[in-house]
Formats: sequence, structure tokens, C-alpha cells
Amino acid sequence: MQVGDPLGAGPGAGPELGAPGAEDVDEGAAAGLALDAVLPPIGGPDPAGVDEPEPVPGVPVQADSEATRAAASRAAHGSVLGMAPDATLPGGQVPDERREQAEGMPGRLGSPDTPGRPDTPDTPGTPAPRPVVLDVDTGVDDACALLLAARHAGLDLRAVTCVGGNVDVDQVVENTLSVLDTAGRSDVPVARGSARPLLETAADARHVHGEDGLGDLGWPRSGRAPDPRHAVELLRDVLLDAAARGERVTVVTLAPLSNIALLLRTYPDVAPGIRDLVVMGGAVAVGNATASAEFNVFHDPEAAAITLDAAADLAIPLTMYGLDVFYAPTVSRAQADRLVAGGGLGSAELAGRLIAFQCDRFGSESATIGDAGAVCAVLDPDALRTERLPVRVELGGSWSRGRTVVDRRNRLRDLSHDPHGVSPVLVDVALEVDAGRFSRLWLDTVSAVSSAHGG
Repeated sequence: MQVGDPLGAGPGAGPELGAPGAEDVDEGAAAGLALDAVLPPIGGPDPAGVDEPEPVPGVPVQADSEATRAAASRAAHGSVLGMAPDATLPGGQVPDERREQAEGMPGRLGSPDTPGRPDTPDTPGTPAPRPVVLDVDTGVDDACALLLAARHAGLDLRAVTCVGGNVDVDQVVENTLSVLDTAGRSDVPVARGSARPLLETAADARHVHGEDGLGDLGWPRSGRAPDPRHAVELLRDVLLDAAARGERVTVVTLAPLSNIALLLRTYPDVAPGIRDLVVMGGAVAVGNATASAEFNVFHDPEAAAITLDAAADLAIPLTMYGLDVFYAPTVSRAQADRLVAGGGLGSAELAGRLIAFQCDRFGSESATIGDAGAVCAVLDPDALRTERLPVRVELGGSWSRGRTVVDRRNRLRDLSHDPHGVSPVLVDVALEVDAGRFSRLWLDTVSAVSSAHGG
């Protein structure tokens, strides 16, 4: 996610949707071609030969008739992107030896923080850590989010997947491994995903995050290799395994939604393993990549549209943690200096240096924790005020491409005059945040010293 100055808008993508003279586009076919181009052949059996997964207690299962009605509603009102829920990609089986290699990936021990998951208090009534996976394009604020997710005892970080965004995907992978090693979490698998958007030309935000995406701090690099699976395969395996165990995982996305769109349309059978999606992206009011659009959605609008549509098809709850709350939780330069003062190349020092980099970059005495706020929203949802609202993604506007169109009209009024109707995709949109509460949560976590983490 972009945290500072706006990324320059790309060339216009054609007339506004619904404008006179707009050419008809077979969006489903275009997206299908894009999927083939973005994702190399990935493993997994032909969905036609896969038994239906056992239902997971407490997970809503959408009946065929309900799914049909939802699809018909989107067809009538304008689906965010026309694409079949069971769309699949070509690809063969994953060789057994490759899967075994993935399951037995060695970790790199001896990182600055003591390796292993944070200790969970052994107190009667203490809830089990909440399973999460993160999808990232690790720049400065993604790193802040990774440190929080890796170190907080209330979260069980199962995997991290990478996508091109703030920097190219290979740099994202390298950054992600370095941050997790710093946090003592070399046990967490990291996989490389989409190198580019589904249809757009790739762009980056190095002007915000530095040439290496981590503030050009010269931070020690990781010595370990990523998981050999594609990010979509890793997500599939983690979520199917969770469903088989009767668990559900929160998927937190901090990046363009290319990997998530591919996952949900290629492997819809992962839905029983997903508790909810928490998406850092979009805005009700002002954009940052353009006047209209937030960076993650602007970077891959088709992927964002597919993700919203697929979440609605599969009855997966979705929270949009957008720019309306993104910048509010901040950390001061003085607080950052205190984190750095401990030294040791651990999580606290890295966290402080990331905040200090932003302060220097933008000439301020404080900086946002950015993407880390979306992880805070998982840990402390009561500090976030959301409203369930219809949302669409603008795909065709010359000036508004990538905008999340959030419908805040009074729906008790007669809206029959609106030729587009109301979006059938309902999203819990974050509108206000207790910024101080999120900032304290992040600071307390990254600076904590426990038996599991020594930084």
C-alpha cells in the first residue's frame, strides 16, 4: 500500500461505464486471458474430479438457488466483473516430491528475535490465537503489519503470500523473508505470487517506500528460500487444511488483489476455510494513486472487482479498511527513536527505523502505521466503526478508473431511476477508527520482550 505522495495516474482506460458510445467489452473473456498470462500452470486436480468438501460447522453454505439468484441479480444490476464462480486455470498435478518439499521447508534459525510463535497465555478462558494469512507487497507499512502479525500472541500467522505492487514481486519476497526473520518467524512459509496485474501494466511506489521497498535501510537480508509453491497454491493448501480441521482463517490483504482474485475464482472450494477477508484498499472519499483511486485497487482494478464479486458469490464476509481510516493511527518520531535505541537488529529497531524513514521522507514529526492498521482491526475490531454498504469498482473511467464506488444513499428512497441499480455486493466499510488505540496496540506489540521473542 502507498503511504505517502500520490502515484501518478496512468493513461485513461476509456469512456466512463455506461457513457454513450462506450464499446461493449467481453470482460469475462478478457479476465480469463489475463489469468492465463499472470499465473503459471499451478497444481491441483481438475475441479470436476474433486469431491465436495465437508461442510464446516458455523460456516454459511450458499444454496444453489441462492447463488443463482445472486448471479441473476448481478447480471441485472451490473456485476462488478462478469466471470464464472468456478472459473479455472490450466495446470497439471503438483508432483508429490514438490509438495513434500513445500511441507518440509527448512527455516533459518538464529535471527535477532528468538524463533517461534509468540507465547499464548495459559489462562483458563483465554481464546486460542486467531488463524490469519497475509497477502503483501512488502513496502514500509506492510513491514509494520508483518511485525505486528508475527509477534502478537493473539494471532496464529499461518502463511504470507507476495504480489508485485510497491516494488517488484521478487523484491517483495526478499523483503518479506527479511522482516519475518527479524521477528523470529522463519517458521512461516512465504510464497511468490503474481508479478503483475491481471490486465494493467505493472507500476510501483518506490518513490514512497525507497528503492528496495524497506526504506533503503540496508537491513540484513534473509538466507532462506521461499516456499516452492505459487502463492495461490499455498493459500489453497492452507485454507483447505483449515477447513478439514474445522477451522476458519482470516485473510488479510495489504496489496493489489491479484493473488486473491485468482484464488477465489480458481479454487472456490477454499471458501469454507475462510472466516473473512480484511482488505486494505479503496476509499469512500479521496484517493491517493489518483484523485479517485487508492493505490492497491488502482494497481489492479479487475482483481479488486473479481474479489468483491467472488466474496459475494461465496458468502465470505469482507471488511474494507480504506484511506478513510488508513492515515489516522500514527507514531511520533520520538517514539520511533525510543524503539531504535534498544538496538540489536530486532523487531523494535526495525519498526522504529521504518517510522523514522517515513518521517524523513515526508518531512513530518509522525508517520502512519498504514497497513498495520488492518491487522489491528482483526485484533481489536471494536476500535473500528464500519457500515455495511454496497460497493462497486469503477473499471472504465478515464479519471476514475480504480475508484471504489461506495453507495451511501438512503436506500429507503425510491432508487428505480438509477439505471445501474444498487450493487448487490455488500461490504463492511471502515469509516472511523480509534487511532490512539491502534497506535498503542502496534507499539506495545513491536516493543514487547517475551520468552518467545527477544527483540
